[in-house]
Amino acid sequence: MARAGKRKEAGYRAAVKSAKGILKILIYICLAVFLVFLARQAYTLGYQIFDQSPVDSGEGREITVTVSDDMSVMDVGDLLRERGLIEESALVFWFQELFSDYHGDLLPGSYILNTNQTVDEMLAILAQVNTEGQPTSLNEDGGAAES
Repeated sequence: MARAGKRKEAGYRAAVKSAKGILKILIYICLAVFLVFLARQAYTLGYQIFDQSPVDSGEGREITVTVSDDMSVMDVGDLLRERGLIEESALVFWFQELFSDYHGDLLPGSYILNTNQTVDEMLAILAQVNTEGQPTSLNEDGGAAES
């Protein structure tokens, strides 16, 4: 009887050891799948942030937007998305502004933007660095006159 008990215990130990091994393999597979998913998401976000494709090619459409003092960069991104000036989300616009030369320089005012402009071109206008073709009220503080 003692031998039968030892065999059962040895069989039980072997089964537990096998189950632990299989569980470890499954955990490693899940971790690998998660890392691949995370890498794909990071690549997609990075591509969206640094892609400078305008919404329209050719002449595009001129759209007037008004940025107020209390608007955050995310709010401006939402506004531009609603008006059809950008295709990506406000979060992507926030990152684009963060990594641009115009970070923290967006100023309130009314702007004429075009769907054939890249995000960097729009940011230059929203920072009032490029005032060409903009309403003259933007140019009152010493900027270039409207052309």
